Amino acid sequence: MEKQTTVKIGVNAATGRMGQQITNEIVVSGPAQLSAAFCRSGHPYFEKVVRGSGTVLYTNDLNAGLKASGVMIDFSLPTVSLALLDQALQMKTPLLIGTTGFSEEQLQRINQAAQSIPILLAPNTSIGVNAALSLLAKATKLLGKQADIEIIEAHHKHKLDSPSGTALKMGEVICEQTNTQLAERAVYQRSASKAGRTDNEIGFSVVRGGSIVGDHKVMFALENEIISIEHKATSRQCFAEGAVKAAIWLSSQLNGLYSMQDFLAD
Repeated sequence: MEKQTTVKIGVNAATGRMGQQITNEIVVSGPAQLSAAFCRSGHPYFEKVVRGSGTVLYTNDLNAGLKASGVMIDFSLPTVSLALLDQALQMKTPLLIGTTGFSEEQLQRINQAAQSIPILLAPNTSIGVNAALSLLAKATKLLGKQADIEIIEAHHKHKLDSPSGTALKMGEVICEQTNTQLAERAVYQRSASKAGRTDNEIGFSVVRGGSIVGDHKVMFALENEIISIEHKATSRQCFAEGAVKAAIWLSSQLNGLYSMQDFLAD
């Protein structure tokens, strides 16, 4: 039996909600080993040992951490992700980016960087959500031209971007299947409009409250029936598990821009 190689994984924003979940997942994952954990110098965890890792310290030394890592996972903010991206390019370290809320210009920078290193850009690393995206593509082929489509998402009160990156990805999947553009179809609020719903629009509804991990639902509303595709995350563990598995896969890929769909299809 062939021995499985251990992949060294670094984590950016390691003290955040997702960062802590991911570091914990790496520590208990057989094929992975935590090699770096980045946080700001003023954080209470700074220069302390990551629990369960043995000797890995929370640090802000990006170059040393990237050098020690076979792949890096980043769930942070767009500006923080891009700063890490610049360093990863210099060190030639593959990068899984789970951050959302990028502008078109920032996405272009990521796409360009993927010519030099492997990058997996994922608005959601849950295996279940990405399976739901595949189901959504099939449903759109069957119903997309005759149904009114609405996307409803809910997250905890601390989430900054709205709609969520996953909700926008759902809209993009629908548009890809219908050869349309989300920018031309998306309706993010209706309070200022007195007109009725158009056939072409994709409505987005957003809920922010409490500690909701992440709920997403796409409704295909026909005249006498409704078909829904829905995913509910009951714990951030599902995102951490998917991120670590995808990062291990990414560490052995050629330069290029990848998605969770590429990982799942391999």
